[in-house]
Formats: sequence, structure tokens, C-alpha cells
Amino acid sequence: MKPITGDLHNVYEMLRQEILSGALAPGDVLNQVHIARSYGVSRTPVREALRMLEAEGLAEAQFKHRTRVTSVTSDEVDSVYATWILMQSLGVAMTIPVASAEEIAELKATLDAMNAHSPLRAGTSEEWARYHVQFHNLLVKHAGPIIQASIADCRSRSERVRRLHMRSAPQSWLDSEAEHIEVYKAFEEKSVPRAIHATSRQLARNALAVIGSIDPSYEPRALRQALKLALQTNSPGAAADMAGMDPRPPSGGYRKAAA
Repeated sequence: MKPITGDLHNVYEMLRQEILSGALAPGDVLNQVHIARSYGVSRTPVREALRMLEAEGLAEAQFKHRTRVTSVTSDEVDSVYATWILMQSLGVAMTIPVASAEEIAELKATLDAMNAHSPLRAGTSEEWARYHVQFHNLLVKHAGPIIQASIADCRSRSERVRRLHMRSAPQSWLDSEAEHIEVYKAFEEKSVPRAIHATSRQLARNALAVIGSIDPSYEPRALRQALKLALQTNSPGAAADMAGMDPRPPSGGYRKAAA
């Protein structure tokens, strides 16, 4: 932890980013005295920041006022990725029609840099992640600040589980590369439906893989509805499309999401 200025907002943002990045892992104790000393602040902003993190679901108060980083839940993954699919679909639909040739060329250059820095090619996950964020920002460049902020929040919330999943499943890097190429081709063709389909499939696949590692019996209700809306259909085809992304074994006993 690095010393920071002692206002509440900065303490909250620094702790939040350490949780989302995985620097503070699920189950880690958030000791007020230690945090205040590490950040060079009093305990008052730390105490208030922890309450904000609790309200956000990133921390939980336990016995004797001890606070820990919360575990990632299937409900959280389901809700975050469902929101992400809907917001990114809207952002893509707003960006493609007005994207210039120069912006599409920039998207291609970013894609090439991202693939070149993949851990599959002697790069690092940090280098890859930098270009990955840039690539996805370009997909929604003309969506406006409110939609962009919502997408950025979903991405931040997914970061702590995405890193673990990519490390434990090397095949994910290959899948991700193919999916990003498909997204670029959709932009190159100025095809909004193809781009939305590609980005939605990518996000849904990632979410289902993470949910499967947490609770294979969980039924991702929000994710399924978001995918149907993004693909603009309530036909059985949308359900079949999602079934093809789901790495879990077929089962009639999925546990429903919390209402």
C-alpha cells in the first residue's frame, strides 16, 4: 500500500482498486490500524471507506468489528456480466455507425498489439490487459460518458475473477484471441448485429466459466435474459446459443439466482 492524501474518497478508491485487482484477495482482513498506517492517514477515513465497501458488497464486517474482503459469488458474476452485456451492446450500436476509417485502423493496431503481448507469445498478463482495456474502450468510443462509465465499472468488478480464470485455464487465451478478431471483423464490416453477437458471446462465455468454477448448479437467470435482449430475440435460438457457450455439464438442477 502506498501513502495517499487523507480524504475519504482517495482511501475508498485505493482500497476498492486493490480489491478489484486482486492485490487484496477474498478473505483478506482489512485492518483499520494497518491500512491507516500504510496510507499515512487517520483511522476515520479508513473506517468510513470500509463502510462504503461493505455497502458495495466488496467487504463484510465480522465478529469483533473485523472486516474482510468478500468472496466472489455467482450472483455477483451473473449481475455484473448481464449489465456489461447490455451496456456494451448499446455502446457498440452507438459507435459502429459513426466510426471513422482511422478509428477502425486504430482498433486493428490495438488488436495486433494485444495479441503480440499475449502470455502465449512471451508477453505478460499486465501488458495484455493494458491493450485489452484500450481495445474495449474503442468499441464504445462514441457511447458517451455515462454508458462508458457503467461499462468501466463492470470491467473493474470482473477483474478479480478474470485474472484467476485466465491463469487456471490457458485455453482461455486462445478463445479470447479468436473472439477479439471476430469483433474487429464486425467493426470492419460496419455490422452492428455481428459485433453485438460477438461481444455478447465473449462476455457470456467468460461469465459462465467463472460461475461454473464457483457453483456448477447455479442458474444464471440475469445473464440469460441479457443475452436474449442483446441478440434482440426471445426465440429458442438465443437459449441454444447460450447453451453452446456453457462449459458446465447439462443439468436440470440449476440453482436459481437470488431474486
